Amino acid sequence: MDNSEYFCVKCLNEGDERAFVTLYEKYSPKIYYSALKLTQSEELAQDVTQDVFLKVWESRANIDPLQNFAAYIHVICRNIIVNYFKRATCEEEIKMELRQFSEVSTNDTEEDDIYEMYKILLDKAIAELPPQRRLVFVLCKLKKKSYNEVALRLNISRSTVQDHIVKAGRFIKEYLLKSG
Repeated sequence: MDNSEYFCVKCLNEGDERAFVTLYEKYSPKIYYSALKLTQSEELAQDVTQDVFLKVWESRANIDPLQNFAAYIHVICRNIIVNYFKRATCEEEIKMELRQFSEVSTNDTEEDDIYEMYKILLDKAIAELPPQRRLVFVLCKLKKKSYNEVALRLNISRSTVQDHIVKAGRFIKEYLLKSG
């Protein structure tokens, strides 16, 4: 680590936005390409890059200026991607359960009844979520808002939105399984 990077991270610790911009400009292309290689998605790589630097800004006071900053942000990048894939796997499992549930019936009337029953169960499960988690779930999953839009609207971080979605998905899946 050179002295200029040490000084930059030290200034970042104190909340200096110029230091943050300097570090962002230096490292964001590297983080983007790392994320792109791992996710194979330009859009997701952009989101991951933004999340990494959001995390850097949120934890700026705790970053050790003596530590290798490049290694630090690459670990953050990897962890965000791992969490994304875990969330995607959970969401896919829920979708598979729903598909299996909907394939049970054979005639349209029975299908309509099952759909209505499922909708009632889903509404009950959503109603049992904590208020903030319910709001995040409704905005993201039912109103199709992006995680970034919801984060801005509710003044929370994108990673908090992701956490709410993962926990809500897990709760709803368990609720539906318990309900048969």
